[in-house]
Amino acid sequence: MSSLHQQQQQQQQLFLSFLLLFVVLAIISGADADVGTAAYYSSPYTPTECYRDDPSQLPPGNLFAAAGGDLWNNGAACGRVYAVRCVAASPSVPSSCGSDGLIQVKIIDNALSANSSAAAHKQSVTGATLVLSEEAFVLIAKPFADSVAIEFQ
Repeated sequence: MSSLHQQQQQQQQLFLSFLLLFVVLAIISGADADVGTAAYYSSPYTPTECYRDDPSQLPPGNLFAAAGGDLWNNGAACGRVYAVRCVAASPSVPSSCGSDGLIQVKIIDNALSANSSAAAHKQSVTGATLVLSEEAFVLIAKPFADSVAIEFQ
């Protein structure tokens, strides 16, 4: 066996080792994701439970959300950033995922508070895990959807 052939075999083994490591890491990191539902609400987005009437706290592109249920955690969710993607269509509207790409949203509000903009302005559905700004929602779901199943971390 030539030295060149041995080098090629070693390179192939190294490449396959890195590929296997990448696959294992992808599986492990995907296991940390939570699942839930996403709805949306429309402008005006202030006041919020986290930042009151300060619009300077809204992230660029209005990529933010209100946390629902246990995710709110008595306000501990304020400022957290979640990677969110649509994983399944709404039961009432098949094919409602617009993209399977990830977006990042910042938590700025409590979806269930009477003092929040998310609760004061009609949400597309109640009881969602995350209530996204309308701008964030249309990046992952089709415009006619009222909610979608999501994966987030």
